[in-house]
Amino acid sequence: MIELSKQRLAADNQFLKIQTRSISHARIVSETERLIQQRADNMLRQRGLRLAKEASDRQAALAAQVSMKARRRPGFK
Repeated sequence: MIELSKQRLAADNQFLKIQTRSISHARIVSETERLIQQRADNMLRQRGLRLAKEASDRQAALAAQVSMKARRRPGFK
């Protein structure tokens, strides 16, 4: 087996450390981006649900006003 010089071993070890750090960093960045996207998607979904509920509430309030006016007797205001 060929013996590698100490300098070569040190260089290989340094390269592996840098490579490991780079892979870890990429994984962390990827996970962070995924979480940010999930949060944005959830926020949009929640906003859509809130706007739909508000619209439904407005329609119910208008329907209630119309029914109250319809119940009044014709001669009274």
